[in-house]
Amino acid sequence: MRRCLRHENKMNLFEKQSNEILRILLIIFLGTIITYIVFMTGGTKGAWPQLYYIIIILAAYYWKTQGGLLVALVLAVITGPFMPLDVSQGIMQTPENWIIRMLIFMTVGFIAGYVLQKNEKIYNRMRERDLINEVAGLYLYNTSKLFPELNKMLKNDQKICMVLFDIKNLDEISMYVSYSIVKKIIHYSISIIKSKHEGNDLYWSNFNELILVLKEYDERNINQIIVKDLEKILKSMKIDDYSFHLIIKAGIAFSNDGKLDAIELNRRARIASRQGESFESGVYTFEHAFDEERRLFHGISGSFQDAINNNEIYLLYQPLISLKDNAIVGAEVLARWNRGERKPLDPGVFITIAEKAGLVNKITKEVVKQLVDQINNWKMNGIEINYSINVTGSELADESFRKWVRNIFDENNIDRSNIGIEMTERVLFSEGKKLNDILTTMQAMGYLISIDDFGTGYNSLKNIVDIKADIIKIDKYFVDRIDQKNIKSLVRHIIAAMHEMGFLLVAEGVETKEQLMTLKELGCNQIQGYYFSKPLLPDDFADYYKSFDMNKYI
Repeated sequence: MRRCLRHENKMNLFEKQSNEILRILLIIFLGTIITYIVFMTGGTKGAWPQLYYIIIILAAYYWKTQGGLLVALVLAVITGPFMPLDVSQGIMQTPENWIIRMLIFMTVGFIAGYVLQKNEKIYNRMRERDLINEVAGLYLYNTSKLFPELNKMLKNDQKICMVLFDIKNLDEISMYVSYSIVKKIIHYSISIIKSKHEGNDLYWSNFNELILVLKEYDERNINQIIVKDLEKILKSMKIDDYSFHLIIKAGIAFSNDGKLDAIELNRRARIASRQGESFESGVYTFEHAFDEERRLFHGISGSFQDAINNNEIYLLYQPLISLKDNAIVGAEVLARWNRGERKPLDPGVFITIAEKAGLVNKITKEVVKQLVDQINNWKMNGIEINYSINVTGSELADESFRKWVRNIFDENNIDRSNIGIEMTERVLFSEGKKLNDILTTMQAMGYLISIDDFGTGYNSLKNIVDIKADIIKIDKYFVDRIDQKNIKSLVRHIIAAMHEMGFLLVAEGVETKEQLMTLKELGCNQIQGYYFSKPLLPDDFADYYKSFDMNKYI
């Protein structure tokens, strides 16, 4: 690093020396040309000596007052005793003549240098003011200074660690308490960081961000160091009889991960500060996986409406087999996205993104619309089964959404007893209390309520008695391990207990004949999984339904 800095200093010195030599040569060249012109046009009696003012002003521009005065003096001497007043007649100037000219030249050099120097100082002050923010009584450079400085260091392969401190709830404190308190909070935070990182640069960005640039650091320990900084800032935040619960996220990014510029390094530190829970302080290091996840989120969330408008959302149906009737009695309805030549997306990914973006009900409505058409089509072809649709807790809690679903089923004469509302165990148990009345109403209307992924929640058995449901789906985790004695015993007891409570049991993810026979032995009611069939397109499902023969599988 020191070698790079020495190299940079040598290069800068060489450039300065080269520029200085070029300026001197330019002044000498212009002086020589103008002196020649003055001499060849007859001497100083004409107007041509006025051209020397160009050189004097140029020298004042290059070297300010001292340069203007020095060059003016040299030119005054050249055009004084050594330059005739009239070349053709050989008449020399009187001392008064060239001394007055010298005084005029030096006055012009002095004034030009002084004005230019004054203007440069004013410009530098204005530029400095643009680079500096007054923050809580302290002066810190902002990103206008940060980015050029960083780019210089990065260009020379200097290793840098950027730490961005984002005070998440500072704006709220400003609105609901007072800005004077906010200034004290910022002042306190700055003083803590500065005291622990002397010799490193601290910058201010936006309203609530502090940026620390570390030039010498141990990458293995930097996370622990910043954690301690954060703990000290948060430890006793009591100001003017107010106790504050600050939320500060510290994002760390390193420059040694490929060729980065200042903006990209800053972006990575900011992305790192977005990790973790929204309302918890913490220290996070930039991770490419999180970056890709957020890129994917923003890239996909804006495309859902286009996907619906362009008929890119389509449905698959996974058969549900009754072990009592040895027949297909239902299908789980699964949404898929045809992205053409674009990279395919796992259904769990785009449904999760749709839910986070608040757009999942658009997907579910599209699923319901297509399902209604498919149900009526299959009815005409003699296929009458049950269908289960995956919904989220937020959708069920939305009265307008429930009303829309009810209306579309009623308008198309769909028997609600053929429709299963499927929710994950975690959602049901985390939101069960507020959804219970809704689920009770939906059961009374004829819908079947199904709990998906049963057994993966931390309090399954504790809460199962409180949940209004009809069907329990045993998670694939248990099905995959059902050959183990303990798991088999557990599943046996789950099935027996659920039967006593009046639930119908479905096993998910059955992939082998051995799993099928064990579940049949344990009294499971229904089976779904790749052992029978993967999710199918409508025409393929219809063919599979008509040709299904349980004897092929047992």
